[in-house]
Amino acid sequence: MSDRAEGGQVTVAPSGPRNRRPGPGVPIGLALAVGFVVLLVAIGIFAPLIAPYDPLKQDLAHALAGPSLAHPLGLDYVGRDLLSRLIWGARPTLIGTAIAVATASVLGIPWGLLAGYAGGMADLVLMRIADAFLVFPGLILALTLTSALGPSQTSTMISVGVVFAPVLARVVRAGVIRVRHLDYVSITRLYGLSPWYRMTRHVLPNAMAPAIVQITIITGISVLAQTSLNFLGFGVPNPQPSWGSSVAETFRYIVITPQAAVAPGVAVGLTVLSIYRIGDAFRDRLDVT
Repeated sequence: MSDRAEGGQVTVAPSGPRNRRPGPGVPIGLALAVGFVVLLVAIGIFAPLIAPYDPLKQDLAHALAGPSLAHPLGLDYVGRDLLSRLIWGARPTLIGTAIAVATASVLGIPWGLLAGYAGGMADLVLMRIADAFLVFPGLILALTLTSALGPSQTSTMISVGVVFAPVLARVVRAGVIRVRHLDYVSITRLYGLSPWYRMTRHVLPNAMAPAIVQITIITGISVLAQTSLNFLGFGVPNPQPSWGSSVAETFRYIVITPQAAVAPGVAVGLTVLSIYRIGDAFRDRLDVT
């Protein structure tokens, strides 16, 4: 610090860095991430209008043809337009990810809320069930549940959501334990409010910040899980287009048409990175450490 005399008074000027609030502008990385996700949603919704060709139409005479003006990404091994299949593949990715996240939220949030608020034996039992799920490798457990439910996109992504539900439950439980003994929650007991009302209206909304960040992480992992399961032949049935099945179908011809396998892989990577960037923004905004 330095002292400076002004008009007979001593003014103390602080030295060193000052804490400054960030500017009102949106970081360029976040803007790009949000823009890409919005674009992806638009592509999924309007795929029939955007795709230049029918993704199932075959042209065997020109199979494995390289990129051209008519087919910017070329054709696959049976002559289907790769750009059209890439565009149409966004739709099952969005739908499947939504199913997985909804399943994880519907199961995981009440699970963690009840465990964290009730405590005692209920907490012990519910968390041991979560631990039992977490013992198994996620992909193996998802495959097992898919086999039990039947091979379809809906059952596959419900299985993925079930796998992530215990993870979300543990995060919600931690937030609830942090909030449930605060003064404003204790005061609600004096008003005779029911435990369910206190949990849903006072505890859960103030314990959801870490869970919101966790949901964005689950969203990104769900995209990867769906792509992996489609690559293995689970989920979207052939010949319907999906990014995972596109990689699997063209992988054997990667030397001849490398763009056929690279394009859906890049789409998956950009989608996951964009979702994670949005998750980082939520974490910073909600001050989750």
